[in-house]
Amino acid sequence: MTFKINSNPIGTFAAFQLNKSNELLNASLERLASGSRINRAADDASGMIIADSLSSQARGMGQAIRNANDVISMGQVADGALGESASLVQTIRVKALQAAQDGQSLESRQALQADIDKALGSLNNIAQNTSYNGQQLLSGDFTNRSFQVGANAGETVTTSLGSAEAGKLGGPDGALTDINVLSQEGAQAAINIADQALERINTMRADIGATQNQMSATVNNLTTSSVNVQAAASSIQDLDYAEESMIFAQMKALNAAKVFAATQAGNTNKTNIFNLLQG
Repeated sequence: MTFKINSNPIGTFAAFQLNKSNELLNASLERLASGSRINRAADDASGMIIADSLSSQARGMGQAIRNANDVISMGQVADGALGESASLVQTIRVKALQAAQDGQSLESRQALQADIDKALGSLNNIAQNTSYNGQQLLSGDFTNRSFQVGANAGETVTTSLGSAEAGKLGGPDGALTDINVLSQEGAQAAINIADQALERINTMRADIGATQNQMSATVNNLTTSSVNVQAAASSIQDLDYAEESMIFAQMKALNAAKVFAATQAGNTNKTNIFNLLQG
């Protein structure tokens, strides 16, 4: 029978345990450095899938909130412009009232008509120049525009803005561009047209306000949902620093003990064998 003094199964086992301890220590250190409990699929495969899905949903909600806020901002621009349009139509109505009495001469009626024509020009300028991100809002072209206001496909809202051009504002009695106050009858008709134009503008503003309220409610709901989803993802993925710090300290102390044991394993084993051989 052959005896091998250098054979050291105890040392080999100690080295194996030390290796394993170092791996656990490095893994704990990685978790502390990243702040995440899951740094790779092997750490928690199912947890990683759930956390990634929740994080993706939360990021989608964040973008949906920004989209909804864009709709609100767009509405604010359009509503402000329509407020100015309403003010101009009210000015036109006052001019029509002024012309609707026979105390006016032809010259004064012509002056009133000139003022009305200038107001109509201003109305058209507002309609053509009111824009958001390069898109005209009140020219009549902003129709059936879709906005993604949810984290999932198909969660959209569609909105339209009518034309605020003078030729499109009015009612059964005609459009604002048909106003002619050079006669008392024409001035009377102009009052009715102005009233119908104001009604049209107010209807447009009411629609915009309803859409803004809808988007505000959507933003509030998405914000609450996003917070809850992020909290759920955090509970799965984020690290408990206090607990992990305690585990790291314990493993560090255990690792130091294993290092000492490994350095002593060789001498202890050889001494025991020599003692055995010496009887």
